[in-house]
Amino acid sequence: MKILICMITSMANRGVDALVASKATQLAKSFPGAQIDVLTRNLVTNRPLLEKRGLGHVEDPFHGWRQSLVTKTSFLSPLVRLLGGRQLAQLAKVDRELATYDLAVFSGGDNISSDYGSPEQYFVPVRKLIAAGVPVVFMGQSIGPFRADDHRESFLSVAHHSPLITLRESASYNYVVNDLGVPKEKVHLTADTAFLLEPALQELALKMMRSFGIDTARPVIALSVSGGISSFASADGTSHLDALERLGRRILAETNAQLLVIPHVEDENPDNNDLIPADAFMRRLDFDPRVRLARGYFTSNEFKAIVAQCDMVIAERMHVAIAGLSSGIATFVIGYSVKGHGIMSDAFGVDSLAEGLVTPLNDFMETPSEDDKIMSVWNNRVTLSQNLKKRLPAIKELAEKNFTLLREIIK
Repeated sequence: MKILICMITSMANRGVDALVASKATQLAKSFPGAQIDVLTRNLVTNRPLLEKRGLGHVEDPFHGWRQSLVTKTSFLSPLVRLLGGRQLAQLAKVDRELATYDLAVFSGGDNISSDYGSPEQYFVPVRKLIAAGVPVVFMGQSIGPFRADDHRESFLSVAHHSPLITLRESASYNYVVNDLGVPKEKVHLTADTAFLLEPALQELALKMMRSFGIDTARPVIALSVSGGISSFASADGTSHLDALERLGRRILAETNAQLLVIPHVEDENPDNNDLIPADAFMRRLDFDPRVRLARGYFTSNEFKAIVAQCDMVIAERMHVAIAGLSSGIATFVIGYSVKGHGIMSDAFGVDSLAEGLVTPLNDFMETPSEDDKIMSVWNNRVTLSQNLKKRLPAIKELAEKNFTLLREIIK
């Protein structure tokens, strides 16, 4: 059996890596002996991590508007052949290769929404797979909201052909079923597959933390700063850093905790590279020795192991939050989309906004009193952690449901 994991951009985004790793592991368990490959746009970045995980790859030579231009504007075909014959030959080769797969799994995350522009840019290989008769499953998604009719119709046109769509939180499930009208029989509420991600060894995580300068005998708060959150939320980057500095100074003044800054995404695009705001944050705090940077060429498994040794997580990246939640750590999310509120609400079994477990980025930037919610989570971290650990078996069962449903579909 040949299985293709689709929609993999850069695994230097450790959230993407977490999705690949968790899915590949569970797919191998579900379909022993299967060949599992990854369709990727960014082979140079991803190859070392794919090889480390023993996964094959298919390089996506065209995506988004470039492929649409080639396929939709036939009058340009002679010019395209003249100027881009090599690329078209590569595309034809990939077309033939896609048709050899028995199953395609469109990886989860939140790319199917208007927050990242039209989802059509992600559906070029999906349409090719559908045309070749390969079943395409959407797994562990956050979907919507769509703020443009063409975005909505783009998703529905491929969803119509999918035998299975699983949603990682209730908000997306309700939106897909009630607002978009996708038939209930193919839509299921599950959980993000990264809840099943195996952490690296605890001993290794502690060694790493000590190498950063963290005193592992003292409390630690993991702070995930996002290089992309300002642009995703159409917010001012300087105001974002101002709010992070304000929060950092309050934590250092009112607690005995150390701050461990987690750069979960190291994108070549400077507008989405967490190391840039991480560096700016540490400079604003004058490189206070109580603030350390988790810097290294780490896998998502290793980052999860590090997060699991902390006493609290404050996350602007959703998969850092999931690393905390799936480790039973009291977690707070600074968010900009449905995924933060939805996943946190399902994890804790409450309305996370109403209970002060999530704050929208703009509120965080504009209202200093939002920091009170974060301090409240810190003060109640033991109780929150205990409650979360009671709920984790059911959440992980929902994550495993993705693969139970998939096995039924394949049968």
